[in-house]
Amino acid sequence: MELKARDTYKVQFGYGLSGAGMRSLAELYLPLLRRDAFTVYLLLAAESELNARQSIQRLMTMADLDIRGLERALLRLEEYLLLQTYVRHTDKGSHYIYMLKSPMHSRDFFKSSINRKRYEKAVGPKNLETARTLLDDGQVSLEGYSDVTHPVSYYAEEAEDSDYTEVRPKYAFSEDTSIVFDYAHFIATTSTLVFPAELRTTENMNLIGKVATFYGLSADTMRILVKRSTDVDTMEFHPEQLLFLAESAKPQEQPAADRYSLSPVSFLQSFQNGAQVTRAEKKILEHLSMDMNFSNEVINVMIEYILKISSNRLNSKFVDAVASEWARDGIATKEQAIAETQKKLPAQRTRRSNVRIDTPDWYKKQQAGETPQQEQADADLIRKFEEMKKSMKGEADDE
Repeated sequence: MELKARDTYKVQFGYGLSGAGMRSLAELYLPLLRRDAFTVYLLLAAESELNARQSIQRLMTMADLDIRGLERALLRLEEYLLLQTYVRHTDKGSHYIYMLKSPMHSRDFFKSSINRKRYEKAVGPKNLETARTLLDDGQVSLEGYSDVTHPVSYYAEEAEDSDYTEVRPKYAFSEDTSIVFDYAHFIATTSTLVFPAELRTTENMNLIGKVATFYGLSADTMRILVKRSTDVDTMEFHPEQLLFLAESAKPQEQPAADRYSLSPVSFLQSFQNGAQVTRAEKKILEHLSMDMNFSNEVINVMIEYILKISSNRLNSKFVDAVASEWARDGIATKEQAIAETQKKLPAQRTRRSNVRIDTPDWYKKQQAGETPQQEQADADLIRKFEEMKKSMKGEADDE
């Protein structure tokens, strides 16, 4: 489900924004929400009293955001439990209900170790203590006490129509159509406590999808690898660690009708009777995908072509030379790649068939019996020359 400018929305805010809530929102949430999400929250709070349906385009204009920026702002509000989203789909478009939640009191806000760490990272230790002091309203301190309240079941506020479903918007993190990755499942099953919203940048999400596509890994596997590549305490994501872990992971892709659609590692392995692809070969393939930005299909056609003309060897310098030429020629699809190889292969055969090895005079004389035994070449040299002739003949027959 992708948010569109023509979609509409309506806002509900059960308790409104009190003075204390506004203080908490500005002093505590602003450094974490950042400007865009903070602005969207205030706009939605203001519109909650209008009781009228508005267009997403209007919200984008008021907040001075494009559609992707608005989606990111809404996601951040959801992460900090300030927004609950419902949607209903119709033939004319999607209709949303945005249910705003009041900001937490400072006492409750700072009870969360994650909130404290994120706030301290955003404003520094000194400002953290200042905020705690300024927002202390003289209430009884609960320091050292345990909460023994019996659990109570709370029911979410009812949407205005039972056909509405609680949702999280689906985000398009890349324009790269070669990426085949279930972002919706990844986001739905990956907690922000494991991979915070701050780290879900377009660059990081694009990398996650690209790595998954290249190595043939599922969204569930990527969730585990991303968790192991993320340091929540320092709010850092380590792409090098993700690539290292993905390199050792086992592909989960299913047999494909079109073998060129396989991940390059699986495709190369199919040429090796099941033998594992070496780390050096994986690095060559990874370079083609991550640095040269070729799709899996183009990489696989290139692999097949190079193996055919280089005696089943992948030499990194030769691969780079071919890849650079294809990049300059604008080879971007499987069909273009296949056409390129069909142009090159006849030329390769012609060049190979025109290769001549001049027979040394001493060898001609020796074969004719015109050279005394003591002037004959060393036996090992003769044997090597015969082997070279047979090798060249064998390669020509293979083609």
